Amino acid sequence: MKLEALGMIEVTGYLGAVSAADAALKAANVHLLKSEKIKGGITTVELIGDVAAITAAVDAGKIVAEKLGCLRASHVIPRMDIAVQELLMDKPTVTEESAPVTETEEIKAESAELQQDEKFEKEKTAPKKKNPKKDRK
Repeated sequence: MKLEALGMIEVTGYLGAVSAADAALKAANVHLLKSEKIKGGITTVELIGDVAAITAAVDAGKIVAEKLGCLRASHVIPRMDIAVQELLMDKPTVTEESAPVTETEEIKAESAELQQDEKFEKEKTAPKKKNPKKDRK
């Protein structure tokens, strides 16, 4: 997928994010790439499309967010580099293989020992049942 431009609108709160995204999507022929929640209630709405449409969409989203008092920042990146496109599409450029996890004999022995200890503790603390026949005398 070729992305010509990226528009970002950063707001405080979910309400601002939804409202800004709605206004931006209605204002121009753009697509919502994603809405990214960051700590502290900050949300970034990311839009893709051609440069003119993204500029118009971001401007419309900014106006709505400003009216709500939640606009933090906005930015348009025209003609993104391929590395930025891959970053946005969550395609890892480097993959890391992990070694298979195997239980060693030592871990197996410790696990069995812990299970035995737990079983012993349950038996030791379990209430003893009285024999009803002995109480009848």
